[in-house]
Amino acid sequence: MKKGIIIAGASSGSGKTTVSIGLMQAFKNRGLMVQPFKTGPDYIDPMFHRKVLGTSSYNLPLWMVPDETIQYLFNKRNVNADITVVEGVMGYYDGHGVDSFEGSTAYLADLLELPVLLVFNASSMALSAAAIVKGFAAFKTPTRIKGVILNQVNSEHHYGMLKNAIENHTGIKCYGYLPKHNDVVIESRHLGLLQADEILDLSVKVDLIAEQLEKTVDLDAIYSDFEYVEKVYDTPESVASLLDEIQKTLTLRGSLTLGVAKDQAFSFYYDENMETLEELGVKIEYFSPMQDPYLPERVDALYFGGGYPEVFAAQLSANRTFREQLFLKLEAGMPCYAECGGLMYLTDLIEDLDGWPFEMVGFFDINTLMTKKLQRFGHIHAKLSLDDREHFGSSYDISYRAHEFHKSVLVEHQPTTKIIEASKRSKSWACGYFREHTLATYAHNHFYSNLEFLAFLIDLWTVNKM
Repeated sequence: MKKGIIIAGASSGSGKTTVSIGLMQAFKNRGLMVQPFKTGPDYIDPMFHRKVLGTSSYNLPLWMVPDETIQYLFNKRNVNADITVVEGVMGYYDGHGVDSFEGSTAYLADLLELPVLLVFNASSMALSAAAIVKGFAAFKTPTRIKGVILNQVNSEHHYGMLKNAIENHTGIKCYGYLPKHNDVVIESRHLGLLQADEILDLSVKVDLIAEQLEKTVDLDAIYSDFEYVEKVYDTPESVASLLDEIQKTLTLRGSLTLGVAKDQAFSFYYDENMETLEELGVKIEYFSPMQDPYLPERVDALYFGGGYPEVFAAQLSANRTFREQLFLKLEAGMPCYAECGGLMYLTDLIEDLDGWPFEMVGFFDINTLMTKKLQRFGHIHAKLSLDDREHFGSSYDISYRAHEFHKSVLVEHQPTTKIIEASKRSKSWACGYFREHTLATYAHNHFYSNLEFLAFLIDLWTVNKM
């Protein structure tokens, strides 16, 4: 039996991240090897996991990635763990829609056969807390909810009352609580939590959370009780075949050195994506568009991930030397793939909510305008279509699942070639701009959604080696 636990919330804001990183730190303090995962496509929470543990944290983006591939990736990245901690997403049963459990933390718990620890805010409750636990446990049978941690509890006496109510009426064990504690609140911004590197006293806060858990949560019982039967999941045949084809392409075209933008403005990368590239033999050189005067000298292609370029627009704009060199490189045909924040950076400017424009790279003759509300949010179907036999020697027609999450809109000054169409329910729109050898899109991609998309990126990044 292996040790493993899913931290689920009754809703968003229940305290999943606080409990997750606190448990990670507490188990780390005990000398255990903790392997973190995150349910769903969120980038922010894994940053906290990495900051706490100093190790990779892998997303398990249900709906985007096929079930058998999720099982395979979980198995692959979980080999050496003493205990696995999986942070859930939204509320326990919230997923892709309301007609099924697909995409939810509950779905993942069934898929991986992991026990669940439910977290919720009990600050204003007494017997009602038992009703909540009973409702969550009975909503889907058999339940995988094995225990509860209560958040924002008023006092030890209050917890004793809640514990008695929950255990007497539901039979589900209470493992402890977190009291109201303003010192451990994690700040947020318009798109969610602040990034881990932006919180200067994060290590202090995490230590406080872990210390509190040692006092008011039965960590020994959690380690003893939360276990699962390890299963061996074979590599899905389609995954093995496509990875083999990609490997052959890279071998045929020689070495690939990929420059990857990484700083506070560009930080949204899946560890699974980056490590897959490295396992295929791609050499990665990181650089900062905020700080570096020039691109790395010996890179064949570029990758700009998502992030918060609108928050750091002034710094990005001030680094004019870098922007001008990047523009010339892209104009000359250096291959580049840019997602969301990367797309915004490659436009003419980013205009903030006060109407202040900040000059960007200007490779795409488009303005990025920030708005007060989300423009696109959630899972999408995406389809890339490109017939450019002159440069690539083939055509592409690739469907995959992705997600968008942004408050900006784009205003084109002249028509721009678009090669990705997105759709959600009955609506569709173009979301992938293509010029020279640069593809820029709002859609965030996990390579294992469809490895044919990664095969296309390898063709794009090595187009000058064909």
